[in-house]
Amino acid sequence: MSEESGEGARPAGARPAVRRPRLTPAREDEFLDAALAVVRETGYEALTMEGVAARAQCGKATLYRLYGSKQRLVAAAVSRTRPAHRVPLDTGSLRGDLLAAARRAAAEFEDSTTLVWAVAHASIEDRALHDALRLAFIDPEAADLDATVDRALARGELSHRPAAARHLDGLLFGAALVRSLDGETAPSGLEALVDDVILPALLHS
Repeated sequence: MSEESGEGARPAGARPAVRRPRLTPAREDEFLDAALAVVRETGYEALTMEGVAARAQCGKATLYRLYGSKQRLVAAAVSRTRPAHRVPLDTGSLRGDLLAAARRAAAEFEDSTTLVWAVAHASIEDRALHDALRLAFIDPEAADLDATVDRALARGELSHRPAAARHLDGLLFGAALVRSLDGETAPSGLEALVDDVILPALLHS
């Protein structure tokens, strides 16, 4: 199946419109799988669009057309490692939502600890990668946590938006990252963080 350029009258002598193959979800998965494989084998710094294209058996121009840059390609690939259908955080209570977020964070880091650390380290010096990862990976999680606070306000569990709410993503996902370095990916540690630190900070600030 092919994707046609816009139809319409062309001036005499004009070259025919170029038809590009339609990109299927399965084919895009192959591109992202190739990017992940190269990151795991060589590290982010050594990854090139040429190397990913060779692994995926496609043209380098195709990757640039789809993703625009190495940073955006890697961010899309890392984001793809997260579950396609994430566990909803709307459990009916602030504590339940935060515990659900903790369990989800633990599961995501358990599945991709090596990859996350490799890319996180590279993002320290590569601002474009940092921004792409934030857009694809961190911002959606932060939005979910903001929504958790909004629901708690609507239910009356919180009387106002506490100052600690600004730091939820850093507290939860920073802790998950550090714990993964020590090989601690069980959700119980992050659940304890919710009860011992995050929930008291929200309720008493």
